[in-house]
Amino acid sequence: MPLLLVAVFSLTTNGGAGMYGAAVPATGGWQPSDVQPDSTPKEMWKKGEVPYLFQIDPQWAEAPYAGSTVGEAGCGPTALTMAYIALTGAKDYDPPKMAQFSEDNGFLDDGLTTWTFMTEGAQKLGLKSKELPADAAQVARAVGEGHPVILTLGPGDFTSTGHFVVVAAIDSDGNWVIRDPNSPERSSRSWDPQRVLGQCRNLWEISPGGWF
Repeated sequence: MPLLLVAVFSLTTNGGAGMYGAAVPATGGWQPSDVQPDSTPKEMWKKGEVPYLFQIDPQWAEAPYAGSTVGEAGCGPTALTMAYIALTGAKDYDPPKMAQFSEDNGFLDDGLTTWTFMTEGAQKLGLKSKELPADAAQVARAVGEGHPVILTLGPGDFTSTGHFVVVAAIDSDGNWVIRDPNSPERSSRSWDPQRVLGQCRNLWEISPGGWF
């Protein structure tokens, strides 16, 4: 649309170096296709693991959102869904249901998901949220404590306009494992923190709230 240097949420890394770091297999041996945006199956969603969820997954890409579709405009709801599942283990929200939640609560502005969705919206879901500075050490601390960090990014490696992604884990080299709602390929590798921070517009640490 903005560490305990180990992999958290039970993620591990393999040795294959990609353009921006080591390739990272999915939790539990499952990973999306290099071609098709295959989201983590719902039966595999569980607390403590950030699933792969793609807004462009055919099972919900055409669901309406923000005057468009989840596939076109649903990166924000998809990112928050990933954090919600990892922190709660609940299966009551998928990307289209989270998109509807965003619309119902007015977290839209001119067809775009507002930043308040990551604070007020998260709180309405029973989670806690706080903004972080664009600082790798702060992201490291949050992720090391088991708290996904949602980023909103400007033009660069991930988008030509604006985009939400999730920092799900840290690999053994200190690089970020990022779940990109719009790309299985970008979600299959790890990223240099300073490279990504240079593209960040804002960052939110999402953590458990009083409901969970």
